[in-house]
Amino acid sequence: MEFDEIVVKESPGLCRCCLSEGCYKDMGTEYAWMSETEVYAEMLLECFDISISQLNDGPNGPNRLICEVCITRLRDACYFKKQVLDSEKKFVDMVGRGDFRPKAVLLYQSNMKTESGEELQVSLEMDDGGEVEYLEDEIDYVDDTPKLEGPQEPEPTVSDVTADPLPIRGKRGRPRKTPAKPEKKKVKVETTKAKSSKALVKDDNAPVPYGGCASERRRQNLKILFNNTTVLPFKWRGRFLCFYCPKGFTEYAELKEHTISHGSCSTKDYSLRVIKGNHIEIKVDVSDTTCRLCNEPFSDLNQIIKHLIGKHNMKYDQTVDIPYQSYRLVDMRCLFCEEKFTYFGYLISHVNVVHPQNSFVCDDCGVTFNKKRDLAVHFRYHHKPGGYPCDQCAKSFDSFYQWRTHQNSVHYRKCKNCNLRFVSLALLQKHISVEHADDGNLKCEFCAKQCHSQQGLKQHKSKCRVKQIVTDEPADKFFPAENNSEPKKKQNVKQIRQNIQCVLNMSTAVPFKFFSNFSCFYCSKKFVDFEDLKVHTRTEHPVCDLKSKSMKKCKGERVSVKIDVNSLNCKLCSRKLDDLTRLVDHLISDHKANYDKSLEGCLEPFNIMKDNIPCPECPDRVFRYFGILLRHMNSEHSKNNRICDFCGRSFKSVANLNVHISYTHTGSCECNICGVKYKNQWCLARHRAKCHNAKDYKCPKCPEQFQSQYQKQKHLIKTHNIGHKCEQCGKMFTRNSFMKDHIRRTHLKEKNVVCSVCNEKFFDNYLLRMHMVKHEGERRFSCNVCGKAFLRRSNLHSHMEMHKKYGHVVGLLHDMIN
Repeated sequence: MEFDEIVVKESPGLCRCCLSEGCYKDMGTEYAWMSETEVYAEMLLECFDISISQLNDGPNGPNRLICEVCITRLRDACYFKKQVLDSEKKFVDMVGRGDFRPKAVLLYQSNMKTESGEELQVSLEMDDGGEVEYLEDEIDYVDDTPKLEGPQEPEPTVSDVTADPLPIRGKRGRPRKTPAKPEKKKVKVETTKAKSSKALVKDDNAPVPYGGCASERRRQNLKILFNNTTVLPFKWRGRFLCFYCPKGFTEYAELKEHTISHGSCSTKDYSLRVIKGNHIEIKVDVSDTTCRLCNEPFSDLNQIIKHLIGKHNMKYDQTVDIPYQSYRLVDMRCLFCEEKFTYFGYLISHVNVVHPQNSFVCDDCGVTFNKKRDLAVHFRYHHKPGGYPCDQCAKSFDSFYQWRTHQNSVHYRKCKNCNLRFVSLALLQKHISVEHADDGNLKCEFCAKQCHSQQGLKQHKSKCRVKQIVTDEPADKFFPAENNSEPKKKQNVKQIRQNIQCVLNMSTAVPFKFFSNFSCFYCSKKFVDFEDLKVHTRTEHPVCDLKSKSMKKCKGERVSVKIDVNSLNCKLCSRKLDDLTRLVDHLISDHKANYDKSLEGCLEPFNIMKDNIPCPECPDRVFRYFGILLRHMNSEHSKNNRICDFCGRSFKSVANLNVHISYTHTGSCECNICGVKYKNQWCLARHRAKCHNAKDYKCPKCPEQFQSQYQKQKHLIKTHNIGHKCEQCGKMFTRNSFMKDHIRRTHLKEKNVVCSVCNEKFFDNYLLRMHMVKHEGERRFSCNVCGKAFLRRSNLHSHMEMHKKYGHVVGLLHDMIN
């Protein structure tokens, strides 16, 4: 059946995998099967990387269902994937243990016949030597063939065989049978000299004492060393990394405690399996070099290895080369000259330059390097064939650094009019626009405006107003409503990001986002209390990286980042500063920070204090909630030049306008049951809950659903004991603001609102307005039945209930009177 022929009905049971109707299971619910639990949505995601969407509308509503047939197929697919992964892991382990050791030469004693029945005589004096084929390349093995009794000629070793491998045309791993005479073959092997070939197995010039390939023996050596001594392996990537897991540390004591917690290592561990050659340097800490078996201390790594072999009979293979690099991390002293360092990176550089274990010499200049990668970098930046020529002038340079300095100083940051040089391209462009505004020689053919480059002239022509009038093109296509005189300048997004990174990394400013709740700038994790957000940011995200997703989102008109400057200090010198402007001046003048002050609007500073947040523009106005402060700033301190085309409402930024359009004017605010249209999604959701009993709010702890968010919160409090709890009396609330009001009203007995007439104090303005009715004395609420007036609306409602209850009695009395 084709999917195009399926007609989806408005039924509650519809399989999301095959679109068949029936009574099925929910994908997000756990089900028991064969003493195991299954969650079908997670199985789909893990096996096929498919995520089934969950919509509020449609035949299933918020449900995601799957039928039994699809469940069976999904279960088989998951088992098959698991079987393939297990088989691959077992095969790799078998290869690592050396279970596959094929012989290097396969000789067949019997001759083969051709299809015509004639015997094929093969001459052993052929030049190509193609009678011998090899199954694998570079496999270490031990010849276990038993020797015959009596005087025998020496058997040929692998290094005595001279044969270039022919390409195997049949199945991989199966040799092609070649007729050969064993007597002459034996003579051929004995009289042939050894030659180098890719197909020959490498000879280590030493017997293999314990079996297995070189990588397996190297892993076995590391296992013996790390499990029986106190030698501590580690890695370094700007900070200490655990050898077994990627967890990082800044202190040596924390690294040591964490590494010991891993316990004994195994040759099957990933950290040992990745070491497949002798080119990987293994850093070890020898601050405490003691044998764990007998607690005997040693002063050298080689001494403790010899001790393990001689006294404890450990099978440590010394013929395998392992490039150890020893360091003493407890005091950061060099093991060769006892020089002390404060940073481990300086110690590494000192050992590589002053005490190199290797010697890679540059043939051109004679400079020596400890590592091959450093020599390769040296060749790339100092000895390029042909030098480093400039593509804009005839000069050529000996090194890459000289060429880059020339490009930056001469061609990129030099004014062509006055030959002045600038530290950045942005300052050069600003200098040209200010100092040489009338010196341009490129004029627009429509309005005669002078430009400084072909690119600038091209951009101007695309937005020239005179051109639009001449060519009768619509001006709205090129000009925004708020500024029709000048084209919009392109923002330097890279420098804006560097400004943001400079402030966040060099000060205690805390970045954040806000949309109904505070959220982390880096990972978008939500927080009710801003203090919790500050602790999370300082512990989880101590460094701001330009390559992070949060920084890459800072582009275009959405580059402004909200930061808290309540307790603003410089991280470099611990100096306390009052505001963001003084901080920027301090970073530029004292610490030479890469901050461009010509770019404004990168950061929005706020003083986030609990229940007392001042406005940055008018500090005398203080707000209890940050959302109310934002509404105040949008209405009082912003141009609001972003206008909605649907309703004419103005907004401060494009982000707010987009949220307004998506929430209010999405075009899908029509009830799919009765067809009634509403102005926004909130009104539509209220209509669906009231008129059609729609339950769009699902409990995260159980399958129960509710008509509103408030009902869901009440259910969480009553059933699952989840909510905002008062620490004084233990009462639960649906919102954090309700809980704070309860504490201030009930436990703190706050009454900060004073009546101007009688000086009576109240908790909030609502109670004050209710009280002021007594002083005003105006009865604005009157009954439509009897005309009686009341001071408050609640009194009128109570009065109307009396009319409803005794209305028939009043009617009878009225008829009797008439």
